[in-house]
Amino acid sequence: MSQIIGKISAINLGTTNFAEGLRQQGVHTSQISWKPPVDAALLRRLKKLEDNGLLEKIEAANELALSRMLDCEPYFIGIRRVLDVVPGMKPNMVLHSGPPIEWNEMVPAQQNGVIGAVLHEKLAKTGEEARGMIEAGEILVESANDHYCVGAGIGIISPSMVINVSRDRKTGLEGYCIPFEGRVGLGVWGVYNEEVEKNLQYIENEFAPAVTAALEKFGGINVRSIIAKGLQMGDDMHTRQTAGGLLLVNDIVPMMLGAGIDSEITMRCIEQFTATERWFHPVCLSASMAIARCPMGIPHCTIVTNSVQNGVKTAIKVAGLGDKWYYADAPTLNGSYFSSEWGPETAIPYIGDSTVSELCGSGGFSAAASPVVLLLRNGGYREAIAQSEEMKLICAGINRNYPIPLLGFTGPGLGIDIRKVVRSGITPIMHGGIISRQGGQIGAGAARFPMGHYVDALRDFAAKGEAEN
Repeated sequence: MSQIIGKISAINLGTTNFAEGLRQQGVHTSQISWKPPVDAALLRRLKKLEDNGLLEKIEAANELALSRMLDCEPYFIGIRRVLDVVPGMKPNMVLHSGPPIEWNEMVPAQQNGVIGAVLHEKLAKTGEEARGMIEAGEILVESANDHYCVGAGIGIISPSMVINVSRDRKTGLEGYCIPFEGRVGLGVWGVYNEEVEKNLQYIENEFAPAVTAALEKFGGINVRSIIAKGLQMGDDMHTRQTAGGLLLVNDIVPMMLGAGIDSEITMRCIEQFTATERWFHPVCLSASMAIARCPMGIPHCTIVTNSVQNGVKTAIKVAGLGDKWYYADAPTLNGSYFSSEWGPETAIPYIGDSTVSELCGSGGFSAAASPVVLLLRNGGYREAIAQSEEMKLICAGINRNYPIPLLGFTGPGLGIDIRKVVRSGITPIMHGGIISRQGGQIGAGAARFPMGHYVDALRDFAAKGEAEN
């Protein structure tokens, strides 16, 4: 009689029928999607280049990139005025989420946000005047990511607004993300009115200076540490930051109380932090940008450094391909809506730069850390584990800084590798909020991203390799 030692675990690729049969027999099974290669001729070109010496260069470059990302230790060091810290920012410039886009192609919610920013800056007195200045080119409208900023949601960033700053203690590289204004606001939701303006004035003139003073006095907050702890406490650090928010409060409140700031101002600041756990989200995003900057510009590196959406297009940049954007249609999020009055017809395709967190291993790549997020798509812990395992297949490495219990205390995938995406036929699954056509969040879920821009990037990478030979 044979004896089975231990429990059997299986990984099933392709059709789900086999996986379901195993599960019915009590076998723990992870389902991995698989598709045939999408461009066999391109892959043959790449293989020939790799056989002729390019492979060693790629592996060395990716190893360096991963080492830099893993060594990056971003600290939340302040909330400072955009014009003072963001590279390339100008007094007549407004930044937005997603890749560059023509004004007349923007979704209305993002257009409204840009107009609101012009009014906030007092560059125009009316919305009509602001629109005219934008259309005449008097207002510069650019992608936030091209300035190392994360435009969460609609992603509106203007010169006199303030922005979270996270800095890597080893390299000095910084990442920026607008602070959380609340459920209604200009930066994330593209909404502008008298109430929003009043809140912005408070954040810019009282909240930001006080928080910055406290952070400077006590040396800042280690964001990577909060992310690691939060992932072991049920967060995915993109859709859910409940633990991260509480951990941030645990760090910031003693700093605020000990910074010698006026007591009334201190209490208002603490109330701002404790009003919602979402406050950690933009801090995490600024830190993620600092991490994502680490591989930028490394020759022969195939790791994705930027992945952003504007409600019309999604686009990526690749470390070894410079600042060129590669475009595809923005995907649609599949998930749950906050009210029965909302549905797919009231939502816009994926918009926002918060997918930078996914490039560092959070969100959809850390689904196993937060199975509750999978409930938005009628999933559970099995699907969460399978999703994380699938995402590892398209990554250059593992983020050992973020051990996840349901992954056996290994980390999520780190560094999307364009070669692995095209070779496997697997594209990223990324979490995110569902945004209304009028602005504001109406749900949450996840999206499977398209393949086309990964193929385009790999084609350019191969052409560059051929030119070098």
